[in-house]
Order: sequence, then structure tokens, then C-alpha cells
Amino acid sequence: MGTSMHVINWDDFLSGRWPASDRHPSTPLALTIGVFDGLHIGHRALISRIRAEESCIPTVVTFRENPMKTISRNRSALDIFSLAGKLAFLEALGVELSVLIDFSPEFSMINGRDFIGLLLGCHPVKLIAVGENFRCGQGSDTGATEIRHLAEARGVETWIAPPVMDEGQPVSSSRIRQALAAGRGAEADRLLGEPIIISPKAGRKWKSV
Repeated sequence: MGTSMHVINWDDFLSGRWPASDRHPSTPLALTIGVFDGLHIGHRALISRIRAEESCIPTVVTFRENPMKTISRNRSALDIFSLAGKLAFLEALGVELSVLIDFSPEFSMINGRDFIGLLLGCHPVKLIAVGENFRCGQGSDTGATEIRHLAEARGVETWIAPPVMDEGQPVSSSRIRQALAAGRGAEADRLLGEPIIISPKAGRKWKSV
């Protein structure tokens, strides 16, 4: 896309320790939040929306590792993309700033209202885009409707994306994992929106960079 992506961690985002750029620190953000494992066609609808917001920095707030690995303590849970693969794909899609959260047991105790408050309170944000079924915070206590109310109270526009459907079912990373586990590579490719490659790991189809 012609613009290299900056990658920073959550603490640096909160403190304003950002890399030098002509667009920082006064340019507002258009941001979206999520695990973005696989960057399927539903994820890309969110990224297209934040990129469409003129005079903003398209920003993705995501996780270094899937939070389910901490919540379920299943360290071997299937990742569709490696972290390097995810970041490379985000950059290719035109994201200019990625914020990586290290999801720890301590971070998991933050309630959703406080998380959104932190997210919107340290830098100007013009737009926040989330999926209709997105939830965040301790025990997934805050959903898209609550996020809209919290954002609007700060003068921030919210875009809530309806589910992207495929054969009558919502597209999701969980569905892609199920397809991969069952050997339904064509279905996984369709949901991802582009072919994925073969990995030596368990002989499964896997996306990596």
C-alpha cells in the first residue's frame, strides 16, 4: 500500500511512546479491535472501514497471542496465522499502526468499560469499528452496543459490522479452525478469502509468513 506499518505494544500506546511519524501525535485514529487470527473476509470488512476514514491513521489493536491460550490454558491451541504472518497481512491490507497486547492473567481482570476508556482516552480517536458479536473485558462483560454508548459519550463514531455470512453461517476464526481440523481445506480457503499453504505441523493446512 506504500506505507510501512508501525508496531508498538500496549504500554507504549498508553504512554504515547510512539515511533516518529509525520502523522503523529495529533492525527486521529480510526481503529478496530480483535484477535484477527486468520484475517478472514469478515475481518477485512472491518479493516476496509477504518481505511476508508479520511485523515485518520488506520489502527488495529490486537494480541500477541490468542487470549484463549491464557483463558483455557491450552498453549497448543491452533493458530491460523503466526504473529509474523498476521502483522505482514495487516500491513499488506493498509493498516498503518498495530498495537500488540500481551494478554496476561492481570490484563484479563480489566473490565470492558475500563479497557475502552483506556483505548479512547490516550489519543484522539475518530472512529472505532467492531463486529456485531464482539465482546471484551473480564468475562466478556462489554459488547458492541455498550462500546457504542461509551464511544459516543466521548464524541467518537462507532461502526458495528454485521456478520459476514457464508452458506448461511457467520464467517469466524473458530469455523476456520474446525474446517482445518476436519481436513476441509477448500472451505477454510473460501472463508479466508485466499489460499493458505501447507505446513509440516501435523500435516495440516496452515497460514504462515
